[in-house]
Amino acid sequence: MAPASVLLIEDDDGIRTCLEAALQTAGFDVHSISLAAKIFDALRSATYDVIVLDLGMPQGSLQGMEALTLLRGIDAWRAVPVIILSAFGDVVNRDVTRRLGVGQVLGKPLEAEDLVRSIQKVVGSAAGRGGPAAANAEMARDVPGAS
Repeated sequence: MAPASVLLIEDDDGIRTCLEAALQTAGFDVHSISLAAKIFDALRSATYDVIVLDLGMPQGSLQGMEALTLLRGIDAWRAVPVIILSAFGDVVNRDVTRRLGVGQVLGKPLEAEDLVRSIQKVVGSAAGRGGPAAANAEMARDVPGAS
């Protein structure tokens, strides 16, 4: 069985490097990029089992929520599970993220192990419960404030 493929979008070089190393150590196939604007190039060149997306991108560039909205408008990527990273996790609009199919919002700073567990959960759910769409729906129930 091939390792789960993760697309990691994080603008902070230190955080991206640390998370990428932790995910690779956990056995994931990781492709990381630094800007949300590069997400569509990455999606054209490979398929991913889960996308980890930082919401806060440098000023003047495509922001994480904008990228997520565009991503969900593409049929082929609508059902891929997304885990959001945010330094402002407590103020992320849960209704919007739930509507856009976000499985989980992880606040920063975060422990790499928390991200590993979240990805293992969504990948395991996708394999055992009808694919990424089912996993995303299950993870959405875990979002604080979700009903």
